[in-house]
Amino acid sequence: MPITKITNKALSSSQVNSDKILDETIVNADFHPSAGIATPAAPGLATASTNITAICTTLTNADGDLTDAKFNVSLLGFKMAVNENLTVFNLVDGIVDEFHDESGTDEAEGSNDNYCATSDFYRNSTPAAVSAGFSTTAITEPDTSTTGTNPTIGSGTMGTYTVPSGMTSAEIKVWGAGGTDYGGAGGGGFAEGTLAVTEGQTLKILAGEGGQKESTASGAAFLNGGRTHAPPGAHGLYGSGGGLAGVFSTDIVPLSAPQYSAPTAYVIAGSGGAGGYSNGGCGGAGGGLTGDAGNQTSEQTSNSEGGGSPATEASGGGGDQEQGGQGGVTPGTNGQTGLLFEGGDGGERIAGGGGAGFYGGGGGSGHSNAPGPHGSGGGGSSYYGHPQITSGSTEEGAAEEGGGTGDPLYVSGTNEAGAQGSGEGEAGEDGYVFITGSKLVAASTTIVSEPFAATSVPTASRIVVFEENVDTPTLNTDIIASISRDGGSTFTTATLSDSGYVTGSSGQRILTGQATISGQPSGQSMRWKLALANNMVKIHGVSLAWQ
Repeated sequence: MPITKITNKALSSSQVNSDKILDETIVNADFHPSAGIATPAAPGLATASTNITAICTTLTNADGDLTDAKFNVSLLGFKMAVNENLTVFNLVDGIVDEFHDESGTDEAEGSNDNYCATSDFYRNSTPAAVSAGFSTTAITEPDTSTTGTNPTIGSGTMGTYTVPSGMTSAEIKVWGAGGTDYGGAGGGGFAEGTLAVTEGQTLKILAGEGGQKESTASGAAFLNGGRTHAPPGAHGLYGSGGGLAGVFSTDIVPLSAPQYSAPTAYVIAGSGGAGGYSNGGCGGAGGGLTGDAGNQTSEQTSNSEGGGSPATEASGGGGDQEQGGQGGVTPGTNGQTGLLFEGGDGGERIAGGGGAGFYGGGGGSGHSNAPGPHGSGGGGSSYYGHPQITSGSTEEGAAEEGGGTGDPLYVSGTNEAGAQGSGEGEAGEDGYVFITGSKLVAASTTIVSEPFAATSVPTASRIVVFEENVDTPTLNTDIIASISRDGGSTFTTATLSDSGYVTGSSGQRILTGQATISGQPSGQSMRWKLALANNMVKIHGVSLAWQ
C-alpha cells in the first residue's frame, strides 16, 4: 500500500537531504495554500549575514566603480551616528565619524584644525582682533557696522553692529556727549563693560549729539538731551544738554513703548548738562552712577543752588540708577525732572537743559527777567548694570572736561562741553562708541583622520563630507579631500561634488568623491585628509568606505 504519511519515526536523522530532492519540486502548495517560502536570494546575497563589503561589491557599476549603494550606506551610517550619539561608527570596510569629540582625528598630523566642542564641528579659522568705532554719522569698520544718521539737530537714526563669526564677548566703551556752554557746561561721562554676545547678534548704537546752541525752541540734541523752552527770538541763542550715548539691544528711536525700557540698555555714558545763561552756573558733568547737579561738582539727584544773586535752587540735579535729576525751581518757570534715557527740559528764558543718560539730569529753572539768572542742567548717569555685562566701570566728567579722555581709544574732539567764555552758547562735543573683540578669519587648515584598518588591500575608496558654509567656498580649491591606504604616507585626491543637503534646502551639504588608490603602496591602513583654505567652513562629519 502506498505511503501517504511520513512520520519522524519512519526516517532516521539526515536521511532526507538536498541531494534527494530535485530542484523546484517542492512548492508552496505542497505545504499549505497560504504558506510562503522566501524567493531564492540573488547570487552574492545568499545569507542574512552577508557583510556590507559583499553588498557593495555586488552592486557596482559595470565599470567597477563604487556606486550610490556605498554612498547611501555612508549617509545612513552618518545619520545613525547622529541619532545614537556615536563618535566613530565602524562599518565593514568603512567608517563614519560624526565628531562628538576629537578621537577620530590625528591632532599631530593636522594643523589649525580648530574643534568646537559645544557644537561638534571643525572650522578652518584663526582669531583676529577687530574694532569698530561709531560717531553720530560715521563708522570705522564697514564689514560689521552700519552708520547712524544725524541730519539735523535732534533727529537721526541708530547705527548697528553685527557680531562676527567666533566672537563671544564684546568690549564696549562709550563716551557721553557734552552740554552747551553758557558761562560753563558739563562734559560727558565715560562707561565701559564686557558684553557676552553670540555670532550674528545685532547691537544698536547711539553716539549722542552734543548739546546745541539753538535758534528755535523745538530742538533737543539727538537723542533727547534736555532743551530750553525759550520763546522764539528770546536772546537768539539757547542751549541743550547732550544727547543719549550707549549700546542697546533694540532700536529705541523714537523713544516709545515697548522699546522705551531699561532692559534694552547694555552700556550708557551719561551726557553733560547745559549751562544757564547770565551767570546761571556751569552745567553738571555726566557720568558716574549719579551725574553732577548743575552749578556743582557733586553727584546728587536733588536740585542745587544756581548762579547769581539771590541764590535759589535753580539748577537741576543729576540722574542716578533709579530716577532722573530734579528740575530747578524758582525764580520763574521750573525745570523738568529728568527721565529714563532723557534729560529734563529747562524752564523758559534760556535755562539749561539736562544731559541724557540712563536717567537724565534735571533742567534748570528760567527767570522771568531775561538777564537772569537762569539755572543750569544736571548731568545724566552712566549705566553698566545689564546682567550680561561684566567688568563694568564708569568715569564721570570733571566740570567741562569729559570722562575717559585718558583711555587709549579716546577720540580727540569728542565728549567735552562747549568752549567756555564766548558768551554765545557754544555747542558741546558729540559722544563716541568703540566696540572691540576677537573674531575668526579663514586660515589654511588640515584635518587628518586616525588610521582605520581595512580587512584586505583596497583598490578604490569613496569619501562623504558633511559640510556647512560660513563663507562661500569653491569645491576642490577651498575644500580638497584625499585618501590614503598606507597610513598617510601617500594620498590620492578625490574630486568632490555637491550631492545636496542632508535635510531640506540649507544647512549641512553632502560632498561626495571617490578615488582609485590601487597605485599607492600596498597597505590596509586607511586615512582621509581635508585641506581647507580661503573661505571659512564647518565640517560636521566624514564617512569613508573602501573596496
